[in-house]
Amino acid sequence: MDQDGTIGDGIIAIVGAGIAGAAAARRLSNAGRRVVVIDKGRGPGGRMATRHGPDSLRFDHGAQYFTARDPRFAALIADWTARGVAGPWGGEGRHVGVPGMSAPARDLLDGIDLRCGRAVGRLVREGRGWRLTETDGAALAAEPPFSHVLLTCPSSQSLALLASADQDLPGVAEVRYAPCWTLMLAHDGPPLPGSPVREDRDPEAIFAWIARNDSKPGREGGITLVAHAAPSWSRANLERTADDVAERLVAALRDRVPLGEIRHRAVHRWRYAAVERAVGEPCLFAPETGLGFAGDGCLGPRVEFAYLSGLALAERVLAEGA
Repeated sequence: MDQDGTIGDGIIAIVGAGIAGAAAARRLSNAGRRVVVIDKGRGPGGRMATRHGPDSLRFDHGAQYFTARDPRFAALIADWTARGVAGPWGGEGRHVGVPGMSAPARDLLDGIDLRCGRAVGRLVREGRGWRLTETDGAALAAEPPFSHVLLTCPSSQSLALLASADQDLPGVAEVRYAPCWTLMLAHDGPPLPGSPVREDRDPEAIFAWIARNDSKPGREGGITLVAHAAPSWSRANLERTADDVAERLVAALRDRVPLGEIRHRAVHRWRYAAVERAVGEPCLFAPETGLGFAGDGCLGPRVEFAYLSGLALAERVLAEGA
């Protein structure tokens, strides 16, 4: 320990392996800090998600693409593209991960201690550090205790973890998300005519987004579509069963686009799909406790914003020890 009782350059826990958590982990690791990234999902990426189906089918059922305005993120996209981790898609500066949207997060986390399938349920103060326990009570081992815990999961999940330790980060509770039901479909045919993307900003529409998923680079398995139900429809039908939602969305999709024989269909419910109200700060950090929060809930609903938020949080941690 340092003379003031803090745990100097201790192990840093990052909860959430989406793009914000991956950005923070990469920056901290590059600076020589030891990082452990924990995620309840089966793999990294968060809402930059790739769902695998039968016969080599692959669906980007969360974030559909990313763009860059900040030169730091633009340089990263250029590097990803040069190395085949990402590629352009659909014009308008859009890029996607290759062969799936989770590829950029996987690339950032390469060589970092990543523990997937581990759901953190509680933060426990131990001296000036932190122990993490899973929802089943099992401990996530770290010796010495984690010096910092950086939360990059959605705000409601972050709030629950903060509450478990009787802690607060002002601003986290202000974040609001829109839900989304996503339909993933493989069919025999004809392809989506015209542009590979159809957007609808009508608040009364059933679908906000329909995209020909197989038009993205590196995708295989024939004609595949991903359709995002609009926030209003998703809210109204949030608690319906997956089978019921699939029936309704397929029927509605037939009214919008030509569909052949359906070979595969699935739906996914995102309770925290897109930020509707953000904190308005790059990140939140309490140096006295070592707790932080980052993600698109800080700056807004863009992959780029999530990346920049994670980067900002890592810089706050590094500045603390400068």
